[in-house]
Amino acid sequence: MKTTTKTTHGEGRFLNILTACWTKTVREGREDRDARLRLLLADRLGVDEQMVGALLEGFEVLATYAVGGIDDGDVLGEEENALHASREAVRPVFEARLQQRLSRIDEAVPLVRCARCNEMAVSEGLRTRSWLSQFGTIRARRRYNGCKPCGCGRMLAQERVGLGDGMYTPRLAESITKLATVVPHAMAVELTSSLLGAEISVHGVEELVKERAAFVEARAAEEAETLDPWDDKGLQRPIIRPADAVREAPDVAYMETDGVIVMTRREDPERAVPAPPGSRGGKGRRYELEGREVKNAIVYRGDDCARESETRGCLLDKRYVSYLGGWREFAKRVWPTLLRERFDQARLRVVLSDGSEWIRLLCAWFPFTVLMILDLFHVKHRIWEVAQALHRDDEAARAEWARAQIARVEAGEGSAVIEALRFVKPRGETARKLVDDLGTYLANNLDRMDYPRYRAMGLRVGSGAIESSNYHVTGARLKMQGMRWSEAGAADMAQLRAELFNRNWRARTRDMMAA
Repeated sequence: MKTTTKTTHGEGRFLNILTACWTKTVREGREDRDARLRLLLADRLGVDEQMVGALLEGFEVLATYAVGGIDDGDVLGEEENALHASREAVRPVFEARLQQRLSRIDEAVPLVRCARCNEMAVSEGLRTRSWLSQFGTIRARRRYNGCKPCGCGRMLAQERVGLGDGMYTPRLAESITKLATVVPHAMAVELTSSLLGAEISVHGVEELVKERAAFVEARAAEEAETLDPWDDKGLQRPIIRPADAVREAPDVAYMETDGVIVMTRREDPERAVPAPPGSRGGKGRRYELEGREVKNAIVYRGDDCARESETRGCLLDKRYVSYLGGWREFAKRVWPTLLRERFDQARLRVVLSDGSEWIRLLCAWFPFTVLMILDLFHVKHRIWEVAQALHRDDEAARAEWARAQIARVEAGEGSAVIEALRFVKPRGETARKLVDDLGTYLANNLDRMDYPRYRAMGLRVGSGAIESSNYHVTGARLKMQGMRWSEAGAADMAQLRAELFNRNWRARTRDMMAA
Protein backbone atom coordinates (compact mmCIF):
# COMPACT_ATOMS: atom_id res chain seq x y z
CA MET A 1 0.00 0.00 0.00
CA LYS A 2 1.43 3.32 -1.01
CA THR A 3 1.74 6.04 1.63
CA THR A 4 2.06 9.77 1.04
CA THR A 5 3.55 12.52 3.11
CA LYS A 6 0.96 15.14 4.02
CA THR A 7 1.90 18.79 4.52
CA THR A 8 -0.29 21.59 5.76
CA HIS A 9 -1.64 24.17 3.35
CA GLY A 10 0.63 26.86 4.83
CA GLU A 11 3.78 24.74 4.55
CA GLY A 12 3.08 23.72 0.96
CA ARG A 13 2.24 27.24 -0.12
CA PHE A 14 5.39 28.76 1.32
CA LEU A 15 7.68 26.07 -0.08
CA ASN A 16 6.08 26.36 -3.50
CA ILE A 17 6.50 30.13 -3.49
CA LEU A 18 10.12 29.90 -2.35
CA THR A 19 10.92 27.28 -5.00
CA ALA A 20 9.21 29.27 -7.76
CA CYS A 21 10.98 32.50 -6.86
CA TRP A 22 14.36 30.80 -6.59
CA THR A 23 13.86 29.07 -9.96
CA LYS A 24 12.96 32.36 -11.58
CA THR A 25 16.13 34.10 -10.32
CA VAL A 26 18.28 31.20 -11.56
CA ARG A 27 16.58 31.22 -14.96
CA GLU A 28 17.09 34.95 -15.34
CA GLY A 29 20.74 34.60 -14.40
CA ARG A 30 20.78 37.77 -12.37
CA GLU A 31 23.90 38.68 -10.44
CA ASP A 32 21.95 40.42 -7.65
CA ARG A 33 20.09 37.19 -7.05
CA ASP A 34 19.62 37.75 -3.32
CA ALA A 35 17.97 41.16 -3.76
CA ARG A 36 15.85 39.82 -6.61
CA LEU A 37 14.73 36.86 -4.53
CA ARG A 38 13.64 39.17 -1.73
CA LEU A 39 11.61 41.30 -4.14
CA LEU A 40 9.91 38.25 -5.65
CA LEU A 41 9.10 36.79 -2.24
CA ALA A 42 7.72 40.11 -1.01
CA ASP A 43 5.45 40.31 -4.05
CA ARG A 44 4.23 36.72 -3.81
CA LEU A 45 3.66 36.77 -0.05
CA GLY A 46 2.15 40.24 0.01
CA VAL A 47 4.59 41.62 2.57
CA ASP A 48 7.37 44.21 2.53
CA GLU A 49 11.05 43.47 2.08
CA GLN A 50 11.74 43.95 5.80
CA MET A 51 9.39 41.07 6.61
CA VAL A 52 11.01 38.90 3.94
CA GLY A 53 14.39 39.66 5.46
CA ALA A 54 13.04 38.72 8.90
CA LEU A 55 11.67 35.43 7.56
CA LEU A 56 14.95 34.55 5.91
CA GLU A 57 16.90 35.53 9.03
CA GLY A 58 14.68 33.31 11.13
CA PHE A 59 14.99 30.49 8.63
CA GLU A 60 18.78 30.77 8.76
CA VAL A 61 18.70 30.44 12.56
CA LEU A 62 16.52 27.31 12.36
CA ALA A 63 18.65 25.86 9.57
CA THR A 64 21.83 26.44 11.56
CA TYR A 65 20.27 24.67 14.54
CA ALA A 66 18.97 21.82 12.35
CA VAL A 67 22.33 21.02 10.72
CA GLY A 68 24.36 21.57 13.86
CA GLY A 69 26.38 18.67 15.16
CA ILE A 70 24.77 16.19 17.55
CA ASP A 71 26.80 15.93 20.75
CA ASP A 72 26.58 13.43 23.58
CA GLY A 73 24.45 15.69 25.77
CA ASP A 74 21.06 14.77 27.16
CA VAL A 75 17.59 15.95 26.20
CA LEU A 76 17.72 18.77 28.76
CA GLY A 77 20.50 20.55 26.91
CA GLU A 78 18.94 19.77 23.53
CA GLU A 79 15.63 21.29 24.56
CA GLU A 80 17.36 24.40 25.87
CA ASN A 81 19.15 24.79 22.53
CA ALA A 82 15.87 24.33 20.67
CA LEU A 83 14.14 26.91 22.83
CA HIS A 84 16.96 29.41 22.27
CA ALA A 85 16.83 28.81 18.49
CA SER A 86 13.06 29.24 18.39
CA ARG A 87 13.28 32.58 20.19
CA GLU A 88 16.06 33.78 17.92
CA ALA A 89 14.09 32.68 14.85
CA VAL A 90 10.87 34.41 15.89
CA ARG A 91 12.54 37.61 17.14
CA PRO A 92 13.17 39.24 13.71
CA VAL A 93 9.62 38.40 12.55
CA PHE A 94 8.14 39.81 15.76
CA GLU A 95 10.29 42.91 15.35
CA ALA A 96 9.19 43.34 11.72
CA ARG A 97 5.49 42.94 12.55
CA LEU A 98 5.80 45.47 15.36
CA GLN A 99 7.54 47.89 12.99
CA GLN A 100 4.69 47.50 10.50
CA ARG A 101 2.18 48.47 13.20
CA LEU A 102 4.20 51.52 14.19
CA SER A 103 4.73 52.65 10.62
CA ARG A 104 1.06 52.23 9.75
CA ILE A 105 0.03 54.48 12.65
CA ASP A 106 2.68 57.10 11.86
CA GLU A 107 1.53 57.24 8.23
CA ALA A 108 -2.17 57.38 9.10
CA VAL A 109 -1.83 60.15 11.70
CA PRO A 110 0.60 62.78 10.36
CA LEU A 111 -0.62 65.49 12.76
CA VAL A 112 -0.19 64.97 16.49
CA ARG A 113 -1.31 67.17 19.36
CA CYS A 114 0.61 67.58 22.60
CA ALA A 115 -0.85 65.49 25.41
CA ARG A 116 -0.23 68.31 27.91
CA CYS A 117 -1.22 71.59 26.21
CA ASN A 118 -3.09 70.23 23.15
CA GLU A 119 -0.99 72.36 20.77
CA MET A 120 0.29 70.85 17.54
CA ALA A 121 3.46 68.84 18.05
CA VAL A 122 5.91 69.09 15.13
CA SER A 123 7.48 65.96 13.70
CA GLU A 124 11.20 65.69 14.34
CA GLY A 125 11.66 62.53 12.29
CA LEU A 126 11.96 58.87 13.16
CA ARG A 127 13.83 57.74 16.25
CA THR A 128 14.95 54.22 17.03
CA ARG A 129 15.07 52.61 20.44
CA SER A 130 15.11 49.11 21.91
CA TRP A 131 13.08 47.07 24.39
CA LEU A 132 13.77 43.74 26.04
CA SER A 133 11.16 41.14 25.11
CA GLN A 134 10.72 37.42 25.68
CA PHE A 135 12.44 36.91 22.31
CA GLY A 136 15.43 39.05 23.20
CA THR A 137 16.17 42.69 22.43
CA ILE A 138 14.00 44.22 19.71
CA ARG A 139 14.48 47.56 17.96
CA ALA A 140 11.86 49.75 16.33
CA ARG A 141 11.52 53.18 14.71
CA ARG A 142 8.68 55.58 15.50
CA ARG A 143 8.03 59.25 14.79
CA TYR A 144 8.89 61.73 17.52
CA ASN A 145 6.73 64.87 17.68
CA GLY A 146 7.96 67.76 19.78
CA CYS A 147 5.80 70.52 21.25
CA LYS A 148 7.63 73.85 21.20
CA PRO A 149 5.27 75.75 23.59
CA CYS A 150 5.70 73.34 26.52
CA GLY A 151 8.75 71.36 25.47
CA CYS A 152 7.03 67.97 25.67
CA GLY A 153 7.54 65.13 23.25
CA ARG A 154 5.08 62.55 22.04
CA MET A 155 5.44 59.28 20.14
CA LEU A 156 1.86 58.50 19.19
CA ALA A 157 2.55 55.21 17.42
CA GLN A 158 4.43 53.89 20.44
CA GLU A 159 1.48 54.87 22.66
CA ARG A 160 -1.08 53.25 20.36
CA VAL A 161 0.60 49.85 20.25
CA GLY A 162 1.06 49.88 24.04
CA LEU A 163 4.84 50.17 24.30
CA GLY A 164 5.86 52.12 27.38
CA ASP A 165 8.87 54.26 28.11
CA GLY A 166 10.48 51.53 30.22
CA MET A 167 13.02 48.90 29.22
CA TYR A 168 10.60 45.98 28.82
CA THR A 169 7.73 45.01 26.53
CA PRO A 170 4.35 44.78 28.29
CA ARG A 171 4.22 40.98 27.98
CA LEU A 172 7.63 40.52 29.57
CA ALA A 173 6.87 43.04 32.34
CA GLU A 174 3.58 41.26 32.97
CA SER A 175 5.33 37.90 33.31
CA ILE A 176 8.10 39.23 35.56
CA THR A 177 5.70 40.95 37.95
CA LYS A 178 3.51 37.84 38.10
CA LEU A 179 6.54 35.75 39.05
CA ALA A 180 7.57 38.30 41.68
CA THR A 181 4.07 38.20 43.15
CA VAL A 182 4.32 34.44 43.57
CA VAL A 183 7.92 34.07 44.79
CA PRO A 184 10.58 36.34 46.37
CA HIS A 185 12.25 38.82 44.04
CA ALA A 186 15.61 37.02 43.93
CA MET A 187 13.91 33.80 42.87
CA ALA A 188 11.85 35.73 40.31
CA VAL A 189 15.16 36.83 38.74
CA GLU A 190 16.24 33.19 38.37
CA LEU A 191 12.87 32.10 36.98
CA THR A 192 12.81 34.99 34.51
CA SER A 193 16.14 33.80 33.16
CA SER A 194 15.35 30.09 33.03
CA LEU A 195 11.72 30.29 31.89
CA LEU A 196 11.61 33.47 29.82
CA GLY A 197 15.19 33.73 28.61
CA ALA A 198 15.50 37.33 29.84
CA GLU A 199 18.07 38.73 32.24
CA ILE A 200 16.94 41.22 34.87
CA SER A 201 18.30 42.39 38.22
CA VAL A 202 16.56 42.25 41.59
CA HIS A 203 16.34 46.03 41.46
CA GLY A 204 14.68 45.79 38.05
CA VAL A 205 12.10 43.38 39.45
CA GLU A 206 11.43 45.68 42.39
CA GLU A 207 10.88 48.65 40.10
CA LEU A 208 8.46 46.75 37.88
CA VAL A 209 6.49 45.55 40.92
CA LYS A 210 6.33 49.10 42.32
CA GLU A 211 5.15 50.45 38.97
CA ARG A 212 2.37 47.89 38.66
CA ALA A 213 1.33 48.22 42.30
CA ALA A 214 1.22 52.02 42.02
CA PHE A 215 -1.10 51.71 39.02
CA VAL A 216 -3.36 49.22 40.82
CA GLU A 217 -3.49 51.42 43.93
CA ALA A 218 -4.25 54.57 41.93
CA ARG A 219 -7.13 52.86 40.14
CA ALA A 220 -8.45 51.34 43.37
CA ALA A 221 -8.29 54.68 45.20
CA GLU A 222 -9.99 56.48 42.33
CA GLU A 223 -12.74 53.88 42.17
CA ALA A 224 -13.22 53.94 45.95
CA GLU A 225 -13.64 57.71 45.85
CA THR A 226 -15.99 57.69 42.87
CA LEU A 227 -18.24 54.91 44.17
CA ASP A 228 -18.19 55.88 47.87
CA PRO A 229 -21.82 55.53 49.05
CA TRP A 230 -21.41 58.39 51.55
CA ASP A 231 -20.69 62.06 50.89
CA ASP A 232 -18.54 64.35 53.04
CA LYS A 233 -21.50 65.09 55.33
CA GLY A 234 -22.27 61.43 55.91
CA LEU A 235 -25.34 61.46 53.67
CA GLN A 236 -26.01 58.56 51.37
CA ARG A 237 -25.26 59.05 47.69
CA PRO A 238 -27.11 57.40 44.80
CA ILE A 239 -25.50 54.07 43.99
CA ILE A 240 -23.20 54.12 40.95
CA ARG A 241 -22.59 50.63 39.65
CA PRO A 242 -19.42 49.75 37.72
CA ALA A 243 -19.89 49.03 34.03
CA ASP A 244 -18.46 45.52 34.40
CA ALA A 245 -20.96 44.42 37.07
CA VAL A 246 -22.59 40.99 36.73
CA ARG A 247 -26.01 41.03 35.10
CA GLU A 248 -28.07 39.24 37.74
CA ALA A 249 -28.19 39.72 41.49
CA PRO A 250 -27.71 36.59 43.62
CA ASP A 251 -30.46 35.26 45.83
CA VAL A 252 -28.02 34.88 48.74
CA ALA A 253 -24.71 36.76 48.78
CA TYR A 254 -21.82 36.08 51.14
CA MET A 255 -18.86 38.05 52.33
CA GLU A 256 -16.22 36.58 54.62
CA THR A 257 -13.66 38.91 56.14
CA ASP A 258 -10.72 38.68 58.50
CA GLY A 259 -7.22 40.06 59.01
CA VAL A 260 -3.71 38.60 58.98
CA ILE A 261 -0.67 40.15 60.65
CA VAL A 262 2.50 40.64 58.59
CA MET A 263 5.79 41.94 59.95
CA THR A 264 6.87 45.36 58.73
CA ARG A 265 9.96 47.39 59.53
CA ARG A 266 10.46 51.10 59.92
CA GLU A 267 13.87 52.74 59.84
CA ASP A 268 14.95 54.33 63.13
CA PRO A 269 17.61 56.98 62.33
CA GLU A 270 18.40 57.56 66.02
CA ARG A 271 19.62 53.97 66.42
CA ALA A 272 21.78 53.99 63.30
CA VAL A 273 25.37 52.89 63.97
CA PRO A 274 28.11 55.17 62.49
CA ALA A 275 30.45 53.49 60.03
CA PRO A 276 34.03 52.80 61.26
CA PRO A 277 36.63 55.46 60.31
CA GLY A 278 38.04 54.94 56.83
CA SER A 279 35.29 52.57 55.73
CA ARG A 280 33.34 53.10 52.55
CA GLY A 281 29.90 52.32 53.90
CA GLY A 282 27.47 54.73 55.49
CA LYS A 283 25.70 54.36 58.79
CA GLY A 284 24.44 50.94 59.74
CA ARG A 285 20.66 51.12 59.56
CA ARG A 286 18.45 50.00 62.42
CA TYR A 287 14.76 49.22 62.19
CA GLU A 288 11.76 48.96 64.44
CA LEU A 289 9.60 45.91 63.76
CA GLU A 290 5.84 46.21 63.83
CA GLY A 291 3.04 43.80 63.00
CA ARG A 292 0.53 45.33 60.57
CA GLU A 293 -2.82 43.84 59.68
CA VAL A 294 -3.72 43.08 56.09
CA LYS A 295 -7.50 42.98 55.94
CA ASN A 296 -8.95 40.43 53.56
CA ALA A 297 -12.42 39.81 52.21
CA ILE A 298 -13.90 37.30 49.81
CA VAL A 299 -17.26 37.82 48.13
CA TYR A 300 -19.26 35.03 46.52
CA ARG A 301 -22.77 33.95 45.61
CA GLY A 302 -24.78 31.33 47.41
CA ASP A 303 -25.09 29.25 44.25
CA ASP A 304 -21.28 29.11 44.03
CA CYS A 305 -21.21 26.95 47.16
CA ALA A 306 -20.72 23.31 46.11
CA ARG A 307 -20.65 20.17 48.22
CA GLU A 308 -17.71 17.79 47.71
CA SER A 309 -18.81 15.40 50.45
CA GLU A 310 -20.97 15.36 53.58
CA THR A 311 -18.26 17.13 55.55
CA ARG A 312 -16.47 19.16 52.90
CA GLY A 313 -17.56 21.91 50.53
CA CYS A 314 -15.89 24.26 48.08
CA LEU A 315 -16.51 27.59 46.40
CA LEU A 316 -16.70 27.54 42.63
CA ASP A 317 -15.96 31.24 42.27
CA LYS A 318 -15.11 34.16 44.53
CA ARG A 319 -13.60 37.64 44.45
CA TYR A 320 -10.78 38.79 46.73
CA VAL A 321 -10.01 42.17 48.28
CA SER A 322 -6.84 42.81 50.31
CA TYR A 323 -5.78 46.04 51.94
CA LEU A 324 -3.24 47.07 54.55
CA GLY A 325 -4.87 49.85 56.56
CA GLY A 326 -7.84 50.87 58.68
CA TRP A 327 -11.32 49.38 58.44
CA ARG A 328 -12.92 52.48 56.88
CA GLU A 329 -10.54 52.61 53.92
CA PHE A 330 -10.88 48.85 53.63
CA ALA A 331 -14.67 49.26 53.48
CA LYS A 332 -14.28 51.68 50.58
CA ARG A 333 -12.09 49.14 48.76
CA VAL A 334 -14.58 46.32 49.35
CA TRP A 335 -17.56 48.37 48.22
CA PRO A 336 -16.81 48.34 44.44
CA THR A 337 -16.53 44.54 44.54
CA LEU A 338 -19.88 44.31 46.32
CA LEU A 339 -21.42 46.49 43.64
CA ARG A 340 -19.92 44.40 40.84
CA GLU A 341 -21.38 41.24 42.36
CA ARG A 342 -24.69 43.04 43.09
CA PHE A 343 -24.31 42.13 46.75
CA ASP A 344 -26.56 45.07 47.61
CA GLN A 345 -29.42 43.67 45.51
CA ALA A 346 -29.37 40.16 46.97
CA ARG A 347 -32.44 38.94 48.84
CA LEU A 348 -30.20 37.98 51.77
CA ARG A 349 -26.74 39.39 52.51
CA VAL A 350 -24.56 37.36 54.87
CA VAL A 351 -21.27 38.36 56.50
CA LEU A 352 -19.24 35.57 58.12
CA SER A 353 -16.43 36.55 60.49
CA ASP A 354 -14.60 35.77 63.71
CA GLY A 355 -16.37 38.52 65.64
CA SER A 356 -13.74 41.29 65.56
CA GLU A 357 -15.02 44.73 66.52
CA TRP A 358 -13.76 46.36 63.33
CA ILE A 359 -15.92 43.97 61.31
CA ARG A 360 -19.00 45.19 63.21
CA LEU A 361 -18.03 48.73 62.28
CA LEU A 362 -17.51 47.67 58.68
CA CYS A 363 -20.97 46.12 58.46
CA ALA A 364 -22.57 49.16 60.10
CA TRP A 365 -20.89 51.32 57.42
CA PHE A 366 -22.74 49.57 54.59
CA PRO A 367 -25.88 51.40 53.40
CA PHE A 368 -27.95 48.23 53.86
CA THR A 369 -28.48 45.60 56.52
CA VAL A 370 -26.57 42.33 56.62
CA LEU A 371 -26.99 39.13 58.56
CA MET A 372 -23.82 38.72 60.60
CA ILE A 373 -22.90 35.14 61.51
CA LEU A 374 -20.13 34.28 63.93
CA ASP A 375 -17.85 31.60 62.54
CA LEU A 376 -18.79 28.41 64.40
CA PHE A 377 -15.31 26.97 64.17
CA HIS A 378 -13.79 29.97 65.98
CA VAL A 379 -16.20 29.31 68.83
CA LYS A 380 -15.32 25.62 68.92
CA HIS A 381 -11.61 26.40 68.93
CA ARG A 382 -11.95 28.78 71.87
CA ILE A 383 -14.01 26.22 73.82
CA TRP A 384 -11.34 23.56 73.31
CA GLU A 385 -8.67 26.00 74.48
CA VAL A 386 -10.57 26.54 77.73
CA ALA A 387 -11.17 22.80 78.09
CA GLN A 388 -7.43 22.20 77.77
CA ALA A 389 -6.71 24.79 80.46
CA LEU A 390 -9.35 23.39 82.85
CA HIS A 391 -8.51 19.71 82.43
CA ARG A 392 -4.85 19.52 81.55
CA ASP A 393 -4.29 16.00 82.85
CA ASP A 394 -7.68 14.42 82.20
CA GLU A 395 -8.33 13.86 78.53
CA ALA A 396 -11.74 12.28 79.07
CA ALA A 397 -12.98 15.16 81.25
CA ARG A 398 -11.57 17.66 78.78
CA ALA A 399 -13.41 16.10 75.84
CA GLU A 400 -16.64 15.68 77.81
CA TRP A 401 -16.70 19.31 78.92
CA ALA A 402 -15.80 20.70 75.49
CA ARG A 403 -18.36 18.59 73.63
CA ALA A 404 -21.09 19.53 76.06
CA GLN A 405 -20.46 23.26 75.54
CA ILE A 406 -20.19 22.89 71.78
CA ALA A 407 -23.50 21.03 71.71
CA ARG A 408 -25.10 23.95 73.55
CA VAL A 409 -23.61 26.43 71.08
CA GLU A 410 -24.83 24.46 68.08
CA ALA A 411 -28.27 24.28 69.66
CA GLY A 412 -28.35 28.07 69.88
CA GLU A 413 -27.79 28.13 73.64
CA GLY A 414 -24.70 30.31 73.85
CA SER A 415 -26.03 31.97 77.00
CA ALA A 416 -26.03 28.56 78.70
CA VAL A 417 -22.31 28.25 78.02
CA ILE A 418 -21.74 31.69 79.55
CA GLU A 419 -23.66 30.54 82.62
CA ALA A 420 -21.65 27.32 82.82
CA LEU A 421 -18.39 29.31 82.80
CA ARG A 422 -19.44 30.97 86.06
CA PHE A 423 -19.16 27.64 87.89
CA VAL A 424 -15.77 26.46 86.61
CA LYS A 425 -12.76 26.81 88.87
CA PRO A 426 -9.71 27.57 86.73
CA ARG A 427 -6.28 26.98 88.25
CA GLY A 428 -3.73 29.61 87.41
CA GLU A 429 -3.84 33.04 85.84
CA THR A 430 -3.63 31.75 82.26
CA ALA A 431 -6.64 29.46 82.65
CA ARG A 432 -8.63 32.20 84.43
CA LYS A 433 -7.94 34.63 81.57
CA LEU A 434 -9.02 32.09 78.93
CA VAL A 435 -12.29 31.51 80.79
CA ASP A 436 -12.97 35.24 81.13
CA ASP A 437 -12.09 35.88 77.48
CA LEU A 438 -14.43 33.13 76.29
CA GLY A 439 -17.28 34.49 78.37
CA THR A 440 -16.73 38.00 77.01
CA TYR A 441 -16.40 36.71 73.46
CA LEU A 442 -19.69 34.80 73.63
CA ALA A 443 -21.53 37.67 75.34
CA ASN A 444 -20.42 40.11 72.65
CA ASN A 445 -21.53 37.81 69.85
CA LEU A 446 -24.75 36.17 71.08
CA ASP A 447 -26.72 38.04 68.43
CA ARG A 448 -24.69 36.25 65.73
CA MET A 449 -24.93 32.68 67.08
CA ASP A 450 -28.42 31.45 66.18
CA TYR A 451 -27.00 28.42 64.38
CA PRO A 452 -30.20 26.31 64.28
CA ARG A 453 -31.98 29.12 62.40
CA TYR A 454 -29.04 29.69 60.06
CA ARG A 455 -28.89 26.00 59.18
CA ALA A 456 -32.66 25.83 58.70
CA MET A 457 -32.22 28.64 56.18
CA GLY A 458 -29.53 26.63 54.37
CA LEU A 459 -26.79 29.13 55.22
CA ARG A 460 -23.09 28.58 55.78
CA VAL A 461 -21.92 28.96 59.38
CA GLY A 462 -18.16 28.66 58.90
CA SER A 463 -15.65 31.18 57.53
CA GLY A 464 -13.06 28.62 56.52
CA ALA A 465 -12.72 30.20 53.08
CA ILE A 466 -11.35 33.46 54.48
CA GLU A 467 -9.03 31.57 56.84
CA SER A 468 -7.68 29.76 53.80
CA SER A 469 -7.36 33.06 51.96
CA ASN A 470 -5.37 34.56 54.83
CA TYR A 471 -2.76 31.90 54.18
CA HIS A 472 -2.91 31.30 50.43
CA VAL A 473 -3.51 34.88 49.26
CA THR A 474 -1.54 36.84 51.87
CA GLY A 475 0.51 34.64 54.16
CA ALA A 476 2.13 32.43 51.53
CA ARG A 477 3.95 35.46 50.12
CA LEU A 478 4.09 38.04 52.91
CA LYS A 479 4.66 35.78 55.93
CA MET A 480 7.53 33.64 54.70
CA GLN A 481 10.19 32.83 57.27
CA GLY A 482 12.23 35.89 58.26
CA MET A 483 10.45 38.32 55.96
CA ARG A 484 10.35 41.96 57.04
CA TRP A 485 8.53 44.36 54.74
CA SER A 486 8.41 48.09 54.43
CA GLU A 487 4.85 49.23 55.00
CA ALA A 488 4.57 50.38 51.39
CA GLY A 489 6.01 47.10 50.12
CA ALA A 490 3.59 45.03 52.18
CA ALA A 491 0.64 47.14 51.04
CA ASP A 492 1.71 46.79 47.40
CA MET A 493 2.18 43.04 47.57
CA ALA A 494 -1.12 42.50 49.41
CA GLN A 495 -3.03 44.20 46.60
CA LEU A 496 -1.09 42.41 43.87
CA ARG A 497 -1.76 39.05 45.48
CA ALA A 498 -5.50 39.77 45.40
CA GLU A 499 -5.15 40.78 41.73
CA LEU A 500 -3.40 37.50 41.03
CA PHE A 501 -6.05 35.36 42.70
CA ASN A 502 -8.81 37.33 40.98
CA ARG A 503 -7.23 36.27 37.66
CA ASN A 504 -7.07 39.93 36.69
CA TRP A 505 -3.43 40.12 35.55
CA ARG A 506 -3.90 40.33 31.79
CA ALA A 507 -6.80 42.78 32.03
CA ARG A 508 -4.69 45.01 34.28
CA THR A 509 -1.81 44.87 31.80
CA ARG A 510 -4.12 46.15 29.08
CA ASP A 511 -5.31 48.92 31.41
CA MET A 512 -1.70 49.96 31.95
CA MET A 513 -1.02 49.94 28.21
CA ALA A 514 -4.10 52.05 27.53
CA ALA A 515 -3.05 54.56 30.18
